[in-house]
Amino acid sequence: MKIIVTEYTFIDSFRAHGRENQFSYPALRALFEYFEAFEDDTGEELELDPIAICCEWQEFETALSGAKAFGYLDGVDSKDETPIEWLENRTQALEFTDGVVVRVF
Repeated sequence: MKIIVTEYTFIDSFRAHGRENQFSYPALRALFEYFEAFEDDTGEELELDPIAICCEWQEFETALSGAKAFGYLDGVDSKDETPIEWLENRTQALEFTDGVVVRVF
């Protein structure tokens, strides 16, 4: 049995699992759009698992703070990459208006 997951049900599922403070609303919207695009691009249906998403993704206020959390040394090993490029070359990073969500690697 399956249900259609809308943006509202996706976001509400985090509250239902006690994870309402894990991500900001804009971060959850970015994640929903990412997963929806992934399904459209691959034809693969994903299972909604808010706990797994919380374990696999982390939100940061900026791409620089996210990159630094994963070892980026601004100006030392960046090889002319911006922080978001550095992240995207090493993992998945979803930049949105208020920050970035990074897949933990």
